[in-house]
Amino acid sequence: MSSNEPILFTPGPVRMPPSVAHNLANPPCNYHRQDAFCAMFAETVARLKALVGLRDGAPYDVALVTATGTGTNEAALLALARLGRGAVATNGFFGARAAAQARANGLDCAIIDLPDDRPIDAGALAARLDAAGGVRWLFYVSHETRVGMVNPMRDIGQVCRERGLAVGVDVISSAYAYPIDLEAAGAAIAIASSAKALMAAPGIGIAFVHRDAADALRAAPPARGYYLDLIAELDRQRADGQPRFAQPVALHAALHAACAHLEQVGIDAHMARIQRQLDRIRAHLERLGAPAMLDPRYRSGVVLNFRLPAGLGYPELSRRLLEAGYFVLYGIPGDDSHFQVSTIGHLDDAHVDGLCDALSRALSRDDRAAAGR
Repeated sequence: MSSNEPILFTPGPVRMPPSVAHNLANPPCNYHRQDAFCAMFAETVARLKALVGLRDGAPYDVALVTATGTGTNEAALLALARLGRGAVATNGFFGARAAAQARANGLDCAIIDLPDDRPIDAGALAARLDAAGGVRWLFYVSHETRVGMVNPMRDIGQVCRERGLAVGVDVISSAYAYPIDLEAAGAAIAIASSAKALMAAPGIGIAFVHRDAADALRAAPPARGYYLDLIAELDRQRADGQPRFAQPVALHAALHAACAHLEQVGIDAHMARIQRQLDRIRAHLERLGAPAMLDPRYRSGVVLNFRLPAGLGYPELSRRLLEAGYFVLYGIPGDDSHFQVSTIGHLDDAHVDGLCDALSRALSRDDRAAAGR
């Protein structure tokens, strides 16, 4: 295996299916104003709604934004801010990033910091929202990717419904990885990404926007942004079947192919494969003395952090795995005592066999002792 093409066991970007890589390199059209692009775009939007599990796709529109998930989250925050004072609930790395985005844009926004070792507690959230006063919307992260923790979308949605709040939710690493229910969550805006469990190329953000919420946002004061004006983007795409600005056609072709691949595989089978493979790796690592770090009650089953044995840090582990042709990510930035594994990419059981063998060698006591001499 070539050392410059390691097998990625990462939470995104991920290893792509061959059909996706082919379409990325050979898109079926070469300009974003062609009829062929518009047809491809329409098929992608319809498939994204079906694959995400909407029971009734009619109330939701989809806007595709040329940005990473973080950039599209910023567009969602700017859109929600048209409603007035808001709140961002954080219980981990990516919630904190959303809060930083809100602060950097000068949004009138309460930051609700909650414990980062457990999911968001609906009762605690309700109390903090009431104390904040005058809140019209809430934004939060459904799946804290840095630790693999699931937040309770339905419970959070109920808290917001009781208070008449619009809900914005980052589903970047939960959508298409495990079942989510945007309707039960009361999502006004939900943000996904091409780079995660869809297994496409990074660079396209996916915004599911409820039509009632879009109507309310149109009636509110104008947005602060221009390129990241989510409602303007949504309106143009609904009217003309294409985005407002020039597009990376190859990225759209890859996303279109990724949706077709998941339709063929079956989204339920895709999600089951992700869970099964990660559980096998988890069991193998625990036998090697590298236990999973998160309380089992809170795990998503699509990404997990593992504690390294004493004497071996992430940089050395990464080096050894790269020599064997595999790449895993660090866990919490700045802490080399653990690492992260995700199976949301295009992986088969032979890849899992290979990673388990490489981990056995990398974590062997003889290797650690030799590294310490």
